[in-house]
Amino acid sequence: MRMLPRTPHAGSGGPPEPATGRGCVLVFALLSVLLVPSAHAAALQSLDGALAAAFPGARIESRTLVLSAADQKAVAKRAHARCEARLVTAYVAWRGDTLAGAAYTDRRVVRTREALLFVAVAPDTSIARVEVLAFFEPPDYRPAPRWLALFTHRKQDARLAPGAGLPNLAGATLTSRAVAESARLALAWHELLLAPALRRGIADKPGIARPLGGDHP
Repeated sequence: MRMLPRTPHAGSGGPPEPATGRGCVLVFALLSVLLVPSAHAAALQSLDGALAAAFPGARIESRTLVLSAADQKAVAKRAHARCEARLVTAYVAWRGDTLAGAAYTDRRVVRTREALLFVAVAPDTSIARVEVLAFFEPPDYRPAPRWLALFTHRKQDARLAPGAGLPNLAGATLTSRAVAESARLALAWHELLLAPALRRGIADKPGIARPLGGDHP
């Protein structure tokens, strides 16, 4: 795995393109362009808003992780989910020189339409927060905040799946599965790629912060 130099963010441009389908490409573009419009389309929260809620007061910078074929296989094995992307963007949070965590996004098809999911990972590699940034299925299939809260403090294990350690959403089994897969992928990206790179010092020290705010959908 290679880590590209950090990318400072300034201004209020659109978010990078998230992971597509069941894969894990996390380079954003504007949601209005990338996500298929529908009568049920709903952008629920901005990326900046989710980052601010997950890591209040922290500096945020993006790091692009370049996955080799071996990395993809390792992530898929660890997450028990397909990982087709070669690029993953980690939004790394710092308080001073101390790592506060990192966040990842995943865009995937739930039933026939897409959702954009946000997963924040704590420094101990547990889930800090799961949010739905956009949901293009009918609202009845959208996961409730109290169900998403069940992911908090969970780590990567066999019980991080609906029907195991998580309840299925009534009438929305595919939504349950999609959110759990995104959570497991984010943990695998963090554990196998970002955290080792930071420990080895491949990533240079935090520099320019990513401004929180702007007009992201």
